[in-house]
Amino acid sequence: MAVTKIEWHWFHGCGNGYTTIDVNIPPAWVGAQIALHGKSGGGTNFAGIKHYRKRLDSGADEDHDFGDWPSWPPFVGDVMSSVTFAIATGSDQDAWALARMDYWA
Repeated sequence: MAVTKIEWHWFHGCGNGYTTIDVNIPPAWVGAQIALHGKSGGGTNFAGIKHYRKRLDSGADEDHDFGDWPSWPPFVGDVMSSVTFAIATGSDQDAWALARMDYWA
């Protein structure tokens, strides 16, 4: 397989909880990855993939939700129609993440 397109997403989260971005796309083979690239404040910050929708051969979507932040993977690769990138922060914390999507053919 060859990479035919690369897409980047940058976002910021703060406060006690999750910050997410949903990227909805036409169904495609995608490798999605995310990395925490900056933080401020004490304690744990975390970035990962919270959810994605797999497009089945039947045309239906199958949800894959990874639950709470300790279970979020940094990478998924599949035939996708949506991916949700997420940052988890505590109170008085800021975090920045960089996400990349490689489209394969």
